[in-house]
Amino acid sequence: MRILLGHSFPDTPAFGARWLEAWVNRLRVAGIDVQPFSLAFEPGRPALDFRELDVRWRYRDQRLFEIYDRLAETLTDYDVFVNYTGANVHPEFATALPCFTVYGCFDDPESSEKLSRHVAAAFDLAMVGNIAEVETYRSWGVRHAHWWPIGFRADDYVPSLTADQILTGERDNEVALLCERVTRFRIRRVDRFVKAFPHGAYYGRGWPTGFLPEPDRVPLLQRTRIGINIHNSTGPINFRTFYLPANGVMQICDNKTHLGSIFALGSEVVGYDSIDEAIDLTRYYIAHDDERRAIAAAGWTRALTDYNEVACFWRLLRAIEAVQAANSSVEQRLESVVVRGDSRSALRRLRDRVALGTWSLWDRGRRALRRTARRVIYGPA
Repeated sequence: MRILLGHSFPDTPAFGARWLEAWVNRLRVAGIDVQPFSLAFEPGRPALDFRELDVRWRYRDQRLFEIYDRLAETLTDYDVFVNYTGANVHPEFATALPCFTVYGCFDDPESSEKLSRHVAAAFDLAMVGNIAEVETYRSWGVRHAHWWPIGFRADDYVPSLTADQILTGERDNEVALLCERVTRFRIRRVDRFVKAFPHGAYYGRGWPTGFLPEPDRVPLLQRTRIGINIHNSTGPINFRTFYLPANGVMQICDNKTHLGSIFALGSEVVGYDSIDEAIDLTRYYIAHDDERRAIAAAGWTRALTDYNEVACFWRLLRAIEAVQAANSSVEQRLESVVVRGDSRSALRRLRDRVALGTWSLWDRGRRALRRTARRVIYGPA
């Protein structure tokens, strides 16, 4: 099974195209035949809102169709196309691809209207990163939707860590949280938690301490006893869900109902339903360190077994095989939308041209205003 992994990650050193390509290289070493393909629209705009994508598709935007031409040509050598970040592939183009197609997305429900809702059903299979939203995808008409844990990466932990070190070793940092502190809903909760544990380690966009340098992240986690995990809404979905236990940190995580489908509640992870409950649980496990250690060690074992990067990717391969077996064969699409003629009326073409120009002007203004607001609030980058 030859897989082309399309993505819209920017060309940046931190969590960008190079980060993704390093991950894909490790998957190949593990025996998985996968190659990356950039769907980034342009360096400063890697992902398009679906509304703009739709306008650019209807207007036959030159840049977008250049990407699609390259993609269609590249896919002649592949069996499967995975739109890993769920962006920049129009549903009409997806239905025309002559191979098995997978929509892989890790969206919060707040971003689904812009990203996945109007696109996912056009693919043969949807791999949903948010375990709480699999049924939501099915409600959009997605015939085959499976949960795809994001897991943790090889550079997210120290492989030499042992269960004995978790059970008997010393950790000098009480609690940690590495996340943004910008969205209004998150700020209220994290500030309440920090007030209860002011001596913890808190880093990210919007925090007074700013960002933690990437080389310091794993060393901090290896010194931390308890990791609090706070989502914007539904989940669990983020990397913290998996890299906290992978580093021997006892995790206290929200979205308790669905958390129980990922880890065993009370023995591999601790779940909560309110920030006050999270505060009480943190206090309890600070005072009962033996219990904390036992949960941390069990969570570590589960994470390393089920949620390492190779195990998570194999979930995708098994889901593809299951859908292919159920369908017996994937319909072969012979018509290429990339080369077909433009059947729109002159009035429709003019309307789309105006819409595209208006969108681009609005988007440039929006992004400039956001950059200015961030400089005012958080100071120079």
